[in-house]
Amino acid sequence: MLASLHTLHLNEPFRIAHGTSATRQVLRLSDGGRTAEAPFVPYYGEVPEETLEVLKQTPLPESLPRTASLALNLLQHDLTCQSTSLPLSSLAIAALGSPDQAAPPGCRSFSIPDDLEIFHDKVREIGRQFRVLKLKLGSGDLGLDLAIVSVARRAAPQAELLLDVNGGWQPSESPMMIQKLMDYRPALIEQPFHHRHGPEAWKALRSELPEHVPPLFADENVQTVEDIVALAPSVDGVNIKLLKCGSFDGAIAQIALARELGLQILLGCMIESSLGTTAAAHLAPWVDWIDLDGHFYVANDDFRGIEYDDQGSLVMPDRPGIGAIPR
Repeated sequence: MLASLHTLHLNEPFRIAHGTSATRQVLRLSDGGRTAEAPFVPYYGEVPEETLEVLKQTPLPESLPRTASLALNLLQHDLTCQSTSLPLSSLAIAALGSPDQAAPPGCRSFSIPDDLEIFHDKVREIGRQFRVLKLKLGSGDLGLDLAIVSVARRAAPQAELLLDVNGGWQPSESPMMIQKLMDYRPALIEQPFHHRHGPEAWKALRSELPEHVPPLFADENVQTVEDIVALAPSVDGVNIKLLKCGSFDGAIAQIALARELGLQILLGCMIESSLGTTAAAHLAPWVDWIDLDGHFYVANDDFRGIEYDDQGSLVMPDRPGIGAIPR
């Protein structure tokens, strides 16, 4: 097995509440002509070079860093599926049953903008293809956050707007902001305050809001199935990502539990190449929303996998395993 680091160069700086990135690194594991990928995320604090050193150990430690764990799990599943000529989604079918729906419509995300006029034009253009748009908030300026949503609603009046704060508000600010944003008809509001505030903060938030507010989704607060159980009384949905789960199997388990608890599910990704977003997309038919566009921000995306048609609908590759291939 060959382990390597690969640097992704972004088309433009991507800004969220956690900070701004111009590049990102991913871990690639290859064996038998097959390759799998997992992204490094700055705010998780994992050092890529240290992860490579762990992967050189023989035998491998039982407990691996989450990036290594995910890449290894995906590679093993990809090799197995390749040998049986089945797609990665066959694992989800075995665990969750055949989906009773097609994949949800595709979504495009927008980082916190510097120029609202340019942002307006970009939203209007992309909104012609995609009817679900995700806006990054948590800029540190509550007035700017409100303006971002106002401008986007004006640019795409019919779009479903997903508002992702990435923990950028204070718990004391969140009730007021959520109520102000209701005027713009958001489809959901995600992670209003930092994940260091646990389930009690979500419970307090819910108690301060009127009955009819947009669905509230937890993202960074959800790392394990135990987190989903703890948050279920206070949230309407959860964001599930392969990296947070540490494996494809872990993501299946979280989807199963969320569905059992009656929660909506947003299937997300990090900034990664088409190899990474395609792996996650195999779970799309079992969720309510998808946010799988991390590869759109990568200038040197060296894989070809999922695509979106003229209406913004997800198009899966017709190949076994992960299904993404080198360009």
